[in-house]
Amino acid sequence: MNYTRNAVYTRVVNAIHAQYPDVYCTSRYVARPSTFPSCYIREIDNSRPIQFTQLDFEDVQWESAFEIQVVSNKKNTAESEAYNILALAKAAFNNLYYREFSETSIDSGDKFTVIGRFRRVIGGGDVMPTEYNF
Repeated sequence: MNYTRNAVYTRVVNAIHAQYPDVYCTSRYVARPSTFPSCYIREIDNSRPIQFTQLDFEDVQWESAFEIQVVSNKKNTAESEAYNILALAKAAFNNLYYREFSETSIDSGDKFTVIGRFRRVIGGGDVMPTEYNF
């Protein structure tokens, strides 16, 4: 199976749902989630790095990047719940050879949001790992 946005999204969502089956996951931005906890997973800033361009100007590698926003409003444990869910997503991304390059959090008092960004370089013949541990 080649790397695709949907395949990566599905792997990450399945990893989250294995431990937290009630988490609402979406690839569409929701300003105010109606259910908690919720995850917003999207592909960001994909590029074809110039250093990987061949002499015939055919790009055989590109950089793929994803962002996940985890929002929780659980009283007294929103922060730990959000970080636990992000840890599951991080393990799924790591199994797909993505590495985290940014992590930040936002505490608005009534809800806690943690944001992680992951990226990797994908070659023209790369296929997704078939075995992974979550």
